Amino acid sequence: MYNTSVDILLPTYNRLPSLIMCLSGIAGQTCSNFRLIISDQSETPVKDNQVIQSLIRVIEARGGTVEYHYRVPSKGIAEQRDFLLKEATAQYVLYLDDDVWMEPQVLETLLKTIREQQCGFVGAFPNGLSYRDDIRPEQQHVEFWNGQVLPETISPDTPEWQRNVLHRAANLYHVSLQVPMGEQRLYKVAWIAACILYDREKLLEIGGFSFWDRLPRFQSGEEVLVQNLMMRLWGGCSIMPSGTYFSETPSTVLNEKGTVDGHALDLLDEMVDKYVSERAEKVP
Repeated sequence: MYNTSVDILLPTYNRLPSLIMCLSGIAGQTCSNFRLIISDQSETPVKDNQVIQSLIRVIEARGGTVEYHYRVPSKGIAEQRDFLLKEATAQYVLYLDDDVWMEPQVLETLLKTIREQQCGFVGAFPNGLSYRDDIRPEQQHVEFWNGQVLPETISPDTPEWQRNVLHRAANLYHVSLQVPMGEQRLYKVAWIAACILYDREKLLEIGGFSFWDRLPRFQSGEEVLVQNLMMRLWGGCSIMPSGTYFSETPSTVLNEKGTVDGHALDLLDEMVDKYVSERAEKVP
């Protein structure tokens, strides 16, 4: 077990059954000495639920601590992430979506990897097993890291952006079946969603999610933006097999039309100029 300080940052919004699944995975982690910070913007506070209360007790009994914040009305997911980051104090922060279940070793593996690689972030993308019989060889290209994870500069108009198709359907799950039992591989990403361990100080160096108030209420891409900046300076990667799984419930970040009103990547060029250009030469 790695006794590294880590805060698990968990935003939740109107997905009680998925949240219960998520907390059950957190409660069973082999690395149990973490702080869990929940930011709840549900219509009915989740802490009033008996099962949620029981899972919190399990987490605390196994060595973790839990902080709960009820915050309404919602101002969007980027604001949620900004709030949680301001509450965090640990060396590493795990942003975990409320529809993700983790196998018991996931947190420990992520901590081990980020310590070894000294990169900006390490992800564990969840599998959607409703697609486990939908095999798509044309979407299963993967680029492994062989050696140290290094900084990369990619953007939506570069070929590397197509790495994101590995995270569609169950592509990652099917590729992971080719990894020998007991082995772990690191692979290159365009971005990673839902379960990402960040170096907190590095995340703060590129401004964290402080740009949230420049986005509309219904928006996306906030982690795509910060990860792109961090990759340019310190690199980032994801683990395979991931050991994580989606509940596959509907998204709660969309507007009534099922779309978003803005994307954080619209700020990319400006943010690169502000946070990356002057610092890139300082990176080893």
